[in-house]
Amino acid sequence: MINHDITSRAILLHQNKQTKAVEVTTHDIIKLGSSLNGESDPNRGRYTLGAGQVFGAEQKAELSAILNEEQEHNGLSLIPEHLLAQTAYAVVWWMPGQVREQIVATQDGRRRFRIKMPGSVAAMCRGYLYVAAIKGAKRPNSETPLFRMPITNLTSDFSFCMGNIRLPREARVDHIPTWSAGIWETTNTHLGRSPLKGVNTQEDYIKLLEQLDGKGRFPTQKLIPAEVTLGQFLAALENRG
Repeated sequence: MINHDITSRAILLHQNKQTKAVEVTTHDIIKLGSSLNGESDPNRGRYTLGAGQVFGAEQKAELSAILNEEQEHNGLSLIPEHLLAQTAYAVVWWMPGQVREQIVATQDGRRRFRIKMPGSVAAMCRGYLYVAAIKGAKRPNSETPLFRMPITNLTSDFSFCMGNIRLPREARVDHIPTWSAGIWETTNTHLGRSPLKGVNTQEDYIKLLEQLDGKGRFPTQKLIPAEVTLGQFLAALENRG
């Protein structure tokens, strides 16, 4: 975007990791190289930043107003029904319990089961996908206890192993259907963490799915408590570096 018709300045944001305070500096963009040296100049076409000038409160307010005005041009839009929280770097949503197809890798290929899965909370935060189970049919709140999701592609209590799945990483609400499909339509290939009480191997998981296939209820008593609430989970996401 840097050319003869555009005057550009660089803005840098500096955030204190402890206090979360943000300072803003603006810099001239200085073209390197000399026209006298022609094509042989190694710095030809390169740029650097000049000395920084610190933004005061007034300049910060002006910048915020410009960004807000640009956002307003997008018009009003309804908040999705299942959206729980959103920031510039994270989107959190919930999915009510319903019958879902579970695809599991076996020695002979893949098997498909139709399971009444419990409700769940999911988050895309800074490029990482997280998912947890909840009990009940109501919209979760900050006090809602979370449980380990009864699927096998988890590397921790909440971290979903995306493997080689190509999913969008930007925190945009319109990506929710794609992320949700990534969770439910992915083959359960390996047992990262025990997904349920008494299920310690992939074979155990398949046997349980055989018992639940086509049944109307999920045995929520088998869910493994994560020992955190939704509010505590959101706070952990907020503090993630």
